Amino acid sequence: MNKDQIKQIHRQILKYTYQGRLYDAMSLIKAQGVVNVNDDSSPLAIVEQTYKMMLRYTVEGMNDPNRAAIFRQMQVSLLLIADSVRNALMKKHLPSQIFSLAPLVMPTKSPCHDNIGKWFDYILRSENVARDTSDTLVSFCGDNEGNYSDQSLIVSALTLSCLIFFDMAKYRLLVNIYLQNREQIWQRALVGIAILSYYFNKRIRLFPEAKKIIAMLTGSDKFQARYEATVIQMIRAIGTDKITKKINEEIIPQVTKIAPGIKDRMKADATVSEILDDKNPAWKDYILENKDLVDKMTEMTKLQLEGSDVFINSFAQLKHYAFFNSIENWFLPFSASNPVVREMAESASGKEFDLMKFARNIAKTPYICNSDKYSFCLSVGLMPPDQRKTLGKYVGMEFNEMNEISKEEQLLHREEYSYKTLIQYIQDIYRFFKLNTLGKDFINVFSKGFSPSGTMLFDMAFADGNKKRNVGEFFFANEYYGSAYDIFEQLSLVAPNFEIYQKMGYAAQKNGDIRLALDNYLKAQLFEDKQLWNLKKVGWCYRKLGEPAKALEYYKLAEAQDINDLSVATAIGRCHLELENYADALKYYYKVEYLDTKNTKVLAPIAWCNYSTGKYEQSLKYCAKLLAVDASPEIHVLSGHNCRKLGNLKDAVEHYKNAIGCKDYKMQDLAEAIAADYKDDEGKDLTEDNNLILDYINYSME
Repeated sequence: MNKDQIKQIHRQILKYTYQGRLYDAMSLIKAQGVVNVNDDSSPLAIVEQTYKMMLRYTVEGMNDPNRAAIFRQMQVSLLLIADSVRNALMKKHLPSQIFSLAPLVMPTKSPCHDNIGKWFDYILRSENVARDTSDTLVSFCGDNEGNYSDQSLIVSALTLSCLIFFDMAKYRLLVNIYLQNREQIWQRALVGIAILSYYFNKRIRLFPEAKKIIAMLTGSDKFQARYEATVIQMIRAIGTDKITKKINEEIIPQVTKIAPGIKDRMKADATVSEILDDKNPAWKDYILENKDLVDKMTEMTKLQLEGSDVFINSFAQLKHYAFFNSIENWFLPFSASNPVVREMAESASGKEFDLMKFARNIAKTPYICNSDKYSFCLSVGLMPPDQRKTLGKYVGMEFNEMNEISKEEQLLHREEYSYKTLIQYIQDIYRFFKLNTLGKDFINVFSKGFSPSGTMLFDMAFADGNKKRNVGEFFFANEYYGSAYDIFEQLSLVAPNFEIYQKMGYAAQKNGDIRLALDNYLKAQLFEDKQLWNLKKVGWCYRKLGEPAKALEYYKLAEAQDINDLSVATAIGRCHLELENYADALKYYYKVEYLDTKNTKVLAPIAWCNYSTGKYEQSLKYCAKLLAVDASPEIHVLSGHNCRKLGNLKDAVEHYKNAIGCKDYKMQDLAEAIAADYKDDEGKDLTEDNNLILDYINYSME
C-alpha cells in the first residue's frame, strides 16, 4: 500500500463521518485490519455499541433530547480513530521518522534545554496530550525567564503533531500559550492556531467547547489585527512559487544579459579591492538604462519589505547539511550561540573573517528567516578563506544598513516589528513543507486552495466585516480569486454594494465561471446602471455565453457613455458580425481603423465583412495587408475565396496551398473551411467544384 492509497482511505473515512454515514465509516475502518474488532473495550467497539443503541431507540420511537450531542461525540471519536488507522497504516507500510515503529516514551524530566529534543519528538508523535502534560507545557512556555528557543520548539511540535493527529487538547494548549503573550512565542502559537483552524474547521465545529475557546481569542482587537497579519502572510507564502518563477524567468536572465555591459564600463586596471571598496558610478547608470529590470527589482524589494519570500530560491540548495536531518532544526530560532554555529565559527574564523561576528550580525537581520540564517552560516563556514574574506567585505555594510532599519522599526513600530517573527516563522514552515521530504507526510499547509473564510475562527474574529474585507481585498490583489470571492460573497449577504458585486463578478470571470460573473455584474447594475466598465463587462459576458443580441444591447448603452471608446466600438462590430449584420459591423470596424491606424486587429473582421457583403476586391485588399504582417492560414483561405469569386482560380489555388503550408493546418482543415464559407451566390451546390480543386492541390503538392 502506498502513501496515496493510505491518504485516500483516510479521506474516505472522514467523508463518511462528516456525512453522518457512520456504518460506512466503521466498515471501512474494520476493513483495514489494524483495529482489533474483537476487543469490546476498544474505542471503535464503544462507538459501534453506542450507535447500535441509538439506532434501536430511534426505530422504536424513543425521544432522546441528547441524541444530537451524542451523535457529534461519536463523529469526533470516529475522526480520531480514522487518524489512528492512517498512522498505523503508515507505520506498517511506510515507516519514517514521523510514523516510527519505535515505542513512544515520555521524557522522565520536565522540559529543559538538555531534553528539548526528546520532548519535541514525544509531542510530535503523540496522538493526544494528557491534562498534567498540558499544564506542564503551558507553564514551561509561559516562563518569561525561560529559553524562548526551547519554548518555540514546543509550539512547533504541537502544531505539527496536530496536523498528523488532531486533538482538541493540543489546539486548546496552543490557545493558552498564545494568551500568555510571551514575545517570540505568541507569534508561533498564532500561526499554529490559524493553520489548524482552517484545515480542521469541520472537526473543530463538532466540539461543544470550540466556540468558547475561540471566543477567548477573538474578543480582543489586538488578536484581530494579529490574525489579519497572519492570514495575509499565509497568502504571501502561497505566492512564493510565483515570485521564485518571476526571479528565475525575468530578473536573473536580464541581469545576465546586462552583465557584459557592466563589465565594459569598469576600469580595465581596477583591482579587486578597489572594486569592492568603491562602487563604480557607471554601474548604476547602466542599470537604470534597463528600465524593465529596474521596475522588476523595485517590485522585488517592495515585496521583500512587505514580507514576501524572495530568498527561498537562493537557499533551497543549502538544506542538505546534516543539521537539517533533525525536524526540530527546521523550526529552531536562529542564535549565534547555537553549538553548531559556534563549532563552525571556531574552525572557520580567522584574521580576515570572524564567523561569530557574522552570525551575530545575521541574527539581527529581520528579512531572512531562521532556517536560511542557519543555511547561510553553515555554507559560509565551508567556504575557502578567500571567498569568506570577499564575502565579509561585501556584506558588512549591507548588514549594518539592515540592522539600523531594524532598530528604527523596533522603536517606532513595536507591534508591527513583532510581525517580523511571525513572517520568519511562516517562511520557516514553508521551507519544511517545500524542501524537506518529511514535510510530505503532513497536510499540505500551503496548498493553493488556502481560504480561511467560513471557518469558525475567521468568522468570529472578523464579525464586523472591516478586517474581513481587508483580507478579501488582499486575496483579490494577489489574484487568488476563488478565496476572494468566498469572502466578498459573505460581505454581500450583510452589506451588498456596487463594488463588492463588481469584484465578485471579476473574480468569477477570472476563475472561468462566466455565468456567475454575469450574475454579479448584473447585480452591480442594480446599484449603478451607467458605469462604463460594468456595462462593458456585462456585454462581454453575454457575448462569451453566445448571446450577441443581449451583448449588443449593453454595448450600445456603453457607447452612450463614451462614444469615443474604441474597445466598445470593436465589441459592437463583433456583435453585429456574429449576428451576420455585416454592413453594420463594417461601420464600426471602419471607425476603429480610422481613429486608430495602428490597430491591425480590425483588419481581419473588415476583410471578412467585405467578403460576406460581396465586396471581394475590397476584402482582398485587406487580406493583403494582413498577409504582409501575419500570414495566417485563415487569411490565406479567405484570400483564396476572394480570388475564386473574382474568377482568378489560379491565384485562389496558390492561396489555398499556402494555407496548408502554415503550421498545423491540414488538408482536412482546408476542406472544412471551403465547405463552410465558400457559397454560390445563387445557391448552387459547389461540392463537385470544391472536390476538384482539393484534388488538384493534393496532386500538385505530392
